[in-house]
Amino acid sequence: MKLYIKLISASIRSRMQYKMNFIFSMVSYGVIMMIDFVLLAAILNRFDQIKGWNIYEVGVLYAISSISLSLYRTMAPEIHEFEKYMIEGEFDSLLIRPVSPLVLLLSKNLDLSRIGGVLQGLLILCLSLYGLSKEQQLVFLIAYLPVILVCGWLISFSLALFTATIAFWTQRIKDFQTFTLYAPFNAANYPMNIYPGWLKIIFFTVIPVAFMNYVPMLYLLHKGGSLYFLLLPAAVAGLFFCASLKFWNYGIKFYHSTGT
Repeated sequence: MKLYIKLISASIRSRMQYKMNFIFSMVSYGVIMMIDFVLLAAILNRFDQIKGWNIYEVGVLYAISSISLSLYRTMAPEIHEFEKYMIEGEFDSLLIRPVSPLVLLLSKNLDLSRIGGVLQGLLILCLSLYGLSKEQQLVFLIAYLPVILVCGWLISFSLALFTATIAFWTQRIKDFQTFTLYAPFNAANYPMNIYPGWLKIIFFTVIPVAFMNYVPMLYLLHKGGSLYFLLLPAAVAGLFFCASLKFWNYGIKFYHSTGT
């Protein structure tokens, strides 16, 4: 862990050498994400609600999904871009070092510009909670938010690690990411009860993004469920994280260099 912290610190220092570039990237990314939500809010404002969820409740789902994905993109950009390690043969250089390749990947090139997405998500979350506070008590929900965000990050990272591991056999993963990351996280911006049954089964099992925000919010926003729903995100995130690590360790045995 000490080595990981040192590598992270070195990565942050290198990024902060260009402060204006960092600030511009962070702000522009946050603005792009904010425009996305403004368009969604305009549609919701026209239809008032979606399957019993009003604009503030959808805003909470959207914010948690956005923050979780942005945290993953900030802390693990090399996992997201793992394809280049297979195509360009860069993974060889990680295998000859006396540190786990996964630790090295996680400590390289933190993408601090994605913090703009985290700030955008926090802003939407604050506005949504303010709107909801006029109708109900939110103390329990606010106290539980750190757990939700940690579980959301774990599920995001686990999905990305599963996808990256596929590269040991296919070399390319960009197309897979559309189905395992982009589409599911866009879907998680909305309540799961709007989707057909077969799609809900996928989001509750193979790609469990429903546990990132929808399941706990059912109970916390008084839409059904029980206190047991608050235990499920941590249990699912923990199991999915362990499964992704095992899949990574299994997949790495099949790596073969692209060099001669």
